[in-house]
This record gives sequence, structure tokens and C-alpha cells, in this order.
Amino acid sequence: MIATLTPTTVFPRHRVAFFASGSNFGVLRSTPVLRSEVLELENFSVHTHDDDVLDESSSVSSPQPRTYFPETWLWQLSVLPESGVRSERVSLPHTITEWVGKAVCVHQEKGLGVSSAASITTFTPFFIDLTLPPSVKRGEILNVKISVFNYLDADLPVKVVLEASPEYDILEAPGIGGGVVVETEVGVVGDDVGGVGKHRSCIPAQDKTVHTVRLRPKTLGDVNITVWAEVDPLYPDVCGPEYVLSKRDHLVKAIKVDIEGYPKEKTWTKYICSKDIEANSDSLESWHMTLPSTIVPDSARGWVTTVGDLLGPTLENLGSLVKMPYGCGEQNMLNFSPNIFILQYLEASGQTTPEIAEKAIDYMKQGYQRELRYRHRVGSYSAFGSSDAEGSTWLTAFVLKSFALARQFIQVDSEDINMSREWLRSQQMENGCFQSRGKVFHKGMKGGLDNGGSPVPLAAYILVSLLESGELSTSRTVSEAAFCLLADNTQDPYTLALKSYALALASAPEAETVVQQLIALATVTPTSMYWDLPAGSGKSKGVAVEVAGYAILAMTTLDANLYHHNTFKIVKWISSQRNGQGGFISTQDTVVALQALASFESHQEVGNGTDLVVTVDAGPLQHNFHIDNINKLLLQSTPSLPSLPTTVSLDMVGEGCALIQAVLRYNVPEDQATEAFSLSVETGTRHDPLCLTKSIKVCASYQLPDNTSNMAVVEVNLVSGYIPIKADLKRIVGYGTGLIKRYEVDGSLVTFYVDEFTRRETCLEFGMIRHVDVEHVKPGTVKVYDYYQPEYFTTQSYTLPDECLTEPEPVPEIEGIIVSPIRIEGSDYEYYGEEEIEPVGVVREPGEGGVNEAGAGVNEGDIDNLLAVLDNTMMP
Repeated sequence: MIATLTPTTVFPRHRVAFFASGSNFGVLRSTPVLRSEVLELENFSVHTHDDDVLDESSSVSSPQPRTYFPETWLWQLSVLPESGVRSERVSLPHTITEWVGKAVCVHQEKGLGVSSAASITTFTPFFIDLTLPPSVKRGEILNVKISVFNYLDADLPVKVVLEASPEYDILEAPGIGGGVVVETEVGVVGDDVGGVGKHRSCIPAQDKTVHTVRLRPKTLGDVNITVWAEVDPLYPDVCGPEYVLSKRDHLVKAIKVDIEGYPKEKTWTKYICSKDIEANSDSLESWHMTLPSTIVPDSARGWVTTVGDLLGPTLENLGSLVKMPYGCGEQNMLNFSPNIFILQYLEASGQTTPEIAEKAIDYMKQGYQRELRYRHRVGSYSAFGSSDAEGSTWLTAFVLKSFALARQFIQVDSEDINMSREWLRSQQMENGCFQSRGKVFHKGMKGGLDNGGSPVPLAAYILVSLLESGELSTSRTVSEAAFCLLADNTQDPYTLALKSYALALASAPEAETVVQQLIALATVTPTSMYWDLPAGSGKSKGVAVEVAGYAILAMTTLDANLYHHNTFKIVKWISSQRNGQGGFISTQDTVVALQALASFESHQEVGNGTDLVVTVDAGPLQHNFHIDNINKLLLQSTPSLPSLPTTVSLDMVGEGCALIQAVLRYNVPEDQATEAFSLSVETGTRHDPLCLTKSIKVCASYQLPDNTSNMAVVEVNLVSGYIPIKADLKRIVGYGTGLIKRYEVDGSLVTFYVDEFTRRETCLEFGMIRHVDVEHVKPGTVKVYDYYQPEYFTTQSYTLPDECLTEPEPVPEIEGIIVSPIRIEGSDYEYYGEEEIEPVGVVREPGEGGVNEAGAGVNEGDIDNLLAVLDNTMMP
């Protein structure tokens, strides 16, 4: 049974809901699957205005603060007992809203059952809320809106307190018009803590007041803002009935504070064994952690980690192996495939723990469910699912291999696997190679297919997928695919590496010869082996990691002992390419490298175990790590390095091997872009009676000699306080050139996925609306980069214009399209959509209906209503 709940919107305390489900002959009963209890007021008592019950230092006993605000809730799989009824006691999130959900039951004999929608509403008649932007940048001043809601039938005297914190300065907490503000205080709590803002007001029945407080965050990361409001029996004026409730609400919300500029990362990584140090075949060098001449002040931070297993860093960061988006069918597999290789290795080495297994299996289940979105009816997969005209042979091979290997850990539909395998078989041509259908985003995999080049890389990749998914090496499909590979004499390292692994899996005798050809092209040093790729060949660092990974897989498949000297050197080089999250460059190289490392570790001799002491000396910091058989999977880290730049010196004594890494991160005010992309950014102001709406236009093209990029990503980091107009984003994807396949919004970051950039300029334009006032705003940024070659990128910063256009926009003349105006009452302002639609909202003139509550010429309700209009209207 699968149950899912999503919010619709209204605001809670820490309450408990009973989740109940039932099945009858394989179909859910018609009764709701969710039912709520009566929500009781907490900390309830009654006072008169004359009672001397509370003084300034006392208050109602504080409830637990509201801190849990998920966007979705209760998405889980459960197995029903024989009775067909299951009840679970779960805690409701702290959002005051209506949660709407359904349950789906599947029975092997009785089929599928889907319940009708049921809902549970969390509500309290007295509560507070904070209006915050998704993020701000360091140095900016934030105007926090504190809304106090009174849905009781009587006026309430209320005191509102914004708690002081070392994480921010309270600059101003003035009284706000619209309520009867009797007293406003800004006090100081401690010498180093800053101010605490207090407001007293009388809130009318069935109404709210909004207070605006100016804050300046002082620390980076998630900054918690804590506010509480309580009914105030010491209120010095008449407000409400003689007997008043004693009631308090306590809210904690976090805002992300980013550092300005462009983030950069450098890593130094060494995989070394004590026996190599003793034999003088390897040594621990010093690392000079230098910084560029111009960095954003106070942005540099660094640390050193160590672990006794090659896969240790990956275990620590399973959900974030690379700092890249995961919004398409291939990228989603990065949260799926590595878990398979990790669990296979840990089980083979007897190191699996319940915690690691649960975490890895959970990621696999999530990845499996997400990947089904990108499946076509014929069993193929493509990067953007049904929005693509057909499935991709390349991606289908990747998914087939991963799903088949995952069956030993999670439930995967065998019929899906069989359909995908049959679809791939149907793409095989008479010469044994495979047709390239759909989009191949990865240039290394294309192998020149677009220009009539070698089809061998794709054929080898598909052959690997078929064999790892259970295809017999004696089958006709395999023998014909092997013929395709052997008919090609390409000496490209990437082609040879893939071919060698495919032939090794197929038990082809020619595999040894291909491996030797690959070794002959390698760069070999006393401690490493790797493959240099020609400059300007379109091959990236990520492709070099793939070559090394496939070489390890081929050699360990053929004879792990015979090739151990080679694979050990390759492993050392691959380890040196790791990023600070345990992954590598991009999706494919990370998956291939982790599979190779797991294969290498699985063939290692057990030996005498691990008992090491690693010493780190970095200026004033000295730190010792002890690694043994018990904690060898644990990633250990120094505290943040107290002084940067610095030199890190290492020492190691004992028995065993360790992976040691130093990570340096910092921001630069301007990024040194490559020549791969041209980029232009224009900003403007849209006609808007509230002066809230701006626009941004981003245009980019590809400039390198190969004329076409891999799949590319455009990241637009919005100016603080602004949120994008979703209708514009939908239009870009739905009515654009077809190259922009998807968008995602994560806080202040808007990400677009682009099939490819060519020399012809591709543009996108969307609007944004000021949701929260932010002062001293820093520029926003735009970055365009190649997903598989992220070293190919360009960036540009931008600012928004100050002008305000309140005059009505002329009616657009669009031939063949019905243009329907949406009028905002009280003004001449209109928006025009590209389809006939009914007005979806009304925006009042500023100040209409009384004193403006927001205190800045714009009602908070005005912004919300304008957003409703914009998000449901196609912008001209």
C-alpha cells in the first residue's frame, strides 16, 4: 500500500493524526484513509484584565516551537496484515494547512485499489507566521514580516517578541500601522547577543496584524529566526472581553544565508598503504593549500578527512555525490546506481551494517520510483520521458543494467526489465552494432555518431548492459555485438576501455589483446596509471575518469591477480580525482568509478586488517586520526583549518591503507569563464501598478570547434527577495524552441535543462516578483555549463533596474491567438494571456480598505493576489 499526503494551504502545533487504511477484496473501503482528532487549544487558561497574573518576566508555559515544515508528507509504502487494516500513529507537520491524500493498494490476486481523497486540517485560531525569502546573501538587510492571526470571535491584546540571537542583528522593530500599537520596545539582552524586538497590539477579531522587523544576518548557512506571540493580560488599554484566553504560539523558521560571489573548490587526495611507504614505492607529500589573489572576504574554509576504505567518502554522502542538479532521467540514476555497487561490496566483504543498508536501499527505492517517470510504453527510457519523441538506446541501457543489478536489494518489476531488454535487442543491426535512437547527451558515448563515425562506444555500452542484466554470453545478440566491436580498429582510449570491458564480460578471447592496447596508450608513473585525452578533443576530465574505471573493470573481470599492479596504480589516480562529496565530476564518471572501486576492493586480499594512525599538521592545527577495522568505513574530519592559506603535512604509521583528502572551498567575486559559451543577460521592468515585477532575459550559444555541447544547464540565481513567475517558466518549456526541456526552482535558484547549445543563440526570458523587501541587495548571477564537461562554463552577474512602469501595457497583436485581458480592479492595469481564461484574482490598489498593514505602501495580500494572477497567466 502506498499513502501520500500533500498540503493545500491554511497553519499547527505538534498534533497527532491517526492513519488508517483498509482493504476489502483488494479494493480500499470507501471510508476515508485519514481521520483527524479534535484539535485542542494548548496552554489554555482565563484571566481578567485586572488580574496580576503575568509580569514582563513571566508568560504562559511555552509550547514546543513549531519547526517542522515539509512540502510533502506521509509518502510511504506499508504492507497490510491479513486483516486488511493498518493503523499508524504519526505526528502532523507544523504547517497550518489542509493535507489531502489518497492510498493505493495492490494485491497479487485481487488487483489494484485506490481510495477516494481524504483530508486532515491542522488549524489553531491564534498563531503567528513569518514571511521570509528562500535565501539572502551575507551583508543584506532583511525585512521580516511577522503576521499574527486572530480567528477568535473577540479582540485580543497580544505581545509579539522576536528573540535575540548571535546569528543576526535586529536593526529596527517599529510599530506598524493598521493595529492599535500601544508600546514598541527594542531592548538589549547581553553584550554580545543583540536586540530583542517586542510589540504590543490589539488584534481585532477575525483579523491579523503584520509587523515588519529589519534584520541583518551575521552567520552563513541556515539561520534560525525565533518569534513568539502571546495573549497579554498586562495590556494597558481596553481590548477584547473582560475575560481573555491565555494563549501562546512559538515559531522557529530558518533562512539560508549564502556568501556572495562564485563558489570554487580544490581537493588534494591520496590513497596510500603502509606497505608501500615501507617499501619506498610511495610517500606522503605536503599539500600547499593556496588561495587566488582575489577572493570574497571570509569565504575560505578548509579541512582534512581520512577513511580506511575507498568507498568511505561515498557512504557519507550518498545523496549528494556531485554538486549538480538531478532533474532528468540520466542524472536521477546518480542517486540509484552507486548504492548497488556499495551494497554488493559491503556484503562481499562482510561490512554491511543495518544503518548503511537501510540508507542505501531507501535511496534506491526513491530513485526507482522517480526513474519510472522517464519510461516510454515500449520499455525504453529517455532523459525527459514523454516530452521526448522516442526513447534513448543509451539511457535505456544504463537503466536496464542498474535495475537488473538492484533486484537483489529492492523489488523491481521483472516485466519492465524484460521489455527494456527486448527493446534494446530490437535496435541491433545486421552488422551487430546498435541503432542510436533518441538523444545521446554524452559526447564520449556518441563516438562520432552524428558525423557517421564509429558506433562502437554505444555498442559496447549496450553489450555491457545486456550482459550485466543477465544476458547469456552465448546468445546470438552477444556474439553479433562482439563482432561489431572487433570489426573496429579505433585506438581511442575511451573506445578501447569500453570495448575491453564488454569483451571481458562476454568471455571473448580477444579481450586480453584489447586490454594490452589500452595499457600501451596509458601514462604511467611510479605511483599511478591514467590516460591523457587530447586537448580540444571534446573529451573532459570526467571522460578520463570513465576510461580509468572501465580499465579497472576489464582487468578485474579478466584476472584481478594478474593485473593487480596496474589496477592499484589506476585506483590511486582515480582517487586523486575525487571531489569533496565522495563523487567525481558528473553522473557517468561517478557511477563508473564507484563500480570500479567496488570491484577493486572486492578482489583485495584480507591481509592483517587495519590499524593506522594518520597525523595531520596544518600550521597551528595538529590532529591525529586512528583507523582500525571497526571504524574503517567512518569518514573522519579535522575541525575547520584555523589559518588559510596553509601547508598540510601528513604522516602515517601502522598497518593498512587510508584515503586522505584535503578540501579547500572559497568564493571569488568574478569567475574566470572559459570560451566554450557566449552569454548575455538583460534585465528590465514590467508594467506593474505595485512596482514589484522585473524580468530577465538570458541568451547563450556554444563557441567551440565541435559546434554542439552536451546537455547543458542554465542556473539563474535570483536577486534576494524575488521569486520567479511560474507561468513564464512553464511557457519557456511548453512553448519554446523545444531545446529547453525542464525547469526546477530550488529556493532562489532557477535551473533550466537544455538539450544542447549550438552556435545559434538560444534565449529564455521570465519574470520575477519582489516577495520580500531586502536592502543592500547583492547582484544575482547566471551560469551556463556543460553537464558532462562542467569545466566548460561561463558566468555573468546582473542587477535589477530601479524604474517602475505603472502605465498599462498595450494590447499585444498576436495573429490566430485569443487574447483575454485580466484586469486588476481599481487601476488601468491589465495582463494579457495567450488563451481565453477567466480572471483568477483581484489586486487592490495600495492602501485600499484601510491603513496598509505591511507598512511599505503594499499590502501583503496585494502581493499574494498578484502572484496568483501571474502564476496562472501566460505573460506577453
